[in-house]
Amino acid sequence: MSERKALLSILFLVFLTILLRTAWLGDDAYITMRSVDNWVHGYGLTWNPGERVQTFSHPLWMLLLAGVYAVLGQAYFSLIGLSLLVSLGVMAVFIARASRDLSALAFGWLLLVLSHAFLDYSTSGLENPLSHLLALVFVLVFLERIPVPANRRVFILSLLAGLAVLNRMDTLLLYLPALAGLLWQSKTRRRLMELVAGFIPFLLWSLFALFYYGFIFPNTYYAKLNTAIPHTTLLHQGVIYYLNEVLFDPLTLAVIVCGLLASLAGAERRQRAIAFGMVLYLGYIFYIGGDLMSGRFFSIIFLMSVSLLLPHFEKFNWQTKALAGLAVLFLGLMAPSAAFLPPASIDIETAHRTGVSDERAFYYSASGLTRWGRSHKLPEHEWVSEGIALREQQTPVYVGKGIGYLGFYAGPQVHVIDYFALSDPLLARLPVQPGLKWDIGHIRREIPAGYLESLASAENQIADPNLAAYYEKLSILTRANLWSWERISTIVEFNLGRYLPLLDAYLQTKAH
Repeated sequence: MSERKALLSILFLVFLTILLRTAWLGDDAYITMRSVDNWVHGYGLTWNPGERVQTFSHPLWMLLLAGVYAVLGQAYFSLIGLSLLVSLGVMAVFIARASRDLSALAFGWLLLVLSHAFLDYSTSGLENPLSHLLALVFVLVFLERIPVPANRRVFILSLLAGLAVLNRMDTLLLYLPALAGLLWQSKTRRRLMELVAGFIPFLLWSLFALFYYGFIFPNTYYAKLNTAIPHTTLLHQGVIYYLNEVLFDPLTLAVIVCGLLASLAGAERRQRAIAFGMVLYLGYIFYIGGDLMSGRFFSIIFLMSVSLLLPHFEKFNWQTKALAGLAVLFLGLMAPSAAFLPPASIDIETAHRTGVSDERAFYYSASGLTRWGRSHKLPEHEWVSEGIALREQQTPVYVGKGIGYLGFYAGPQVHVIDYFALSDPLLARLPVQPGLKWDIGHIRREIPAGYLESLASAENQIADPNLAAYYEKLSILTRANLWSWERISTIVEFNLGRYLPLLDAYLQTKAH
């Protein structure tokens, strides 16, 4: 037992060291932080004060971050501290419960520290660490490696899945087959009620979002998926996203494939249920064209794959285990850079060509934890300086593209919107601007005539009458008194598509 504790302690401490050396924060993390800062300082859960727009897609992560920020009062260390703490929790659960076999634990640990997808997004300030933790605990409880009371098992699994969906809505696909299997095993009213009860936090947030913002889905959903880009083009970009992962991080996809094959071909029904959820999510990634951030969407599936592989690894003889370890080292070190080392450079040319970026390499020089010191206030980036300048100049309305660092440091007095429509409710509902190069998830919109003047003056000055009428109704949702009957009825009508003809008429005018 002492030898086991010693080995596990070493693995944990080495992971901590690697995590501290590679920790970073991306620009997108500060998009959430601006909303958190507004909330903490009494401006509501808004992006631009006076306009209720949900610019974050991870409510549970945002709530945790708000609690940390309310105590610390410092953005950088709130973001990176929460990321580090939750990721250390992931490793603690993994080495404590993923396997009883020491060689299997060491093998799994090696997989984790060699994966760019997992290690890069164990920090970054985004919601991945919490998604990792919830997915890992769900898998270990579902496979009965974490014991729970039998009469509470279904509710606990449902609650873990519900919290995971509250953390990021699209991860529901990962849990659906397992939850459906639980319901199928016992098609009773009690089982159904247990499954529904676990999703109560998510349902409560959805009701809040519908009332407060006017929509259940975050604004980023409309900005990233409401683009009118031909679906064949999106599928082509999905292929590129997968190919990028093969070239940049070959270990991650190889482990995912091995985990799926071992689970789907095996006799263990529960492993197959987890694997089916992973297949659904992999299909979803391909269907939407992947993401701008290399590896981000693969990190949670990778961790689940590692958890599925360990029981199979335990059955190998020592020669096979040694060969598997060598193969993992080979694949991990085949990547252009080692995941466990700070990035040396960023390949801008490849990012421009593929539309997929190594985000950690891009932002590490500005936000890497190892760069912190007396002469460095992190993040140290031109967008931070630009945001501070906007705040000092008291610029009323700013339009740009990198709005995370800039938006946070510009402060609540500057109305910040972006060409990609992540923070603007009207632009998010307009299609992509024709003829412009776009990156997946960051798709530029054309700003309608009179819109910026409308924002600066708080009066509707949009030139096109149909779009002006549409914006008038949209503004009732985002700006009117929360409790007015006109607003509540407009929420219902807007979500039922009552005002889409106005938008369609504007788009037809633009087409001609």
